[in-house]
Amino acid sequence: MEEVPTHKKYEVVKEVSEGNYSFQLLCKIAQVSKSGYYKWLKRQESPTKKQLEDEEIKKKIMECHEKLKGIYGYRRVRIWLEKTYGFIVISLFVFFVSIQGFLIN
Repeated sequence: MEEVPTHKKYEVVKEVSEGNYSFQLLCKIAQVSKSGYYKWLKRQESPTKKQLEDEEIKKKIMECHEKLKGIYGYRRVRIWLEKTYGFIVISLFVFFVSIQGFLIN
């Protein structure tokens, strides 16, 4: 069975802790540290400049996939980003975004 990603655990702790449940108990059950949860929460409230840039690039990658009906691989998507928007990104970034979005097999 696959392990649940930490950020998903933090999301569940946040949702459930809004009720009448003990925050400390929820962190213990989810096997996450309280300090890690607070760091995650702070990042969610005020993302860094790098995170905002990455989100913009991710949207453009999804746009390319939709516009070209998924025929471009990650290398061609990287070239398309550079020529269309002037984004300079490494191929691995495009590859991992594509995997996360299940755009490629």
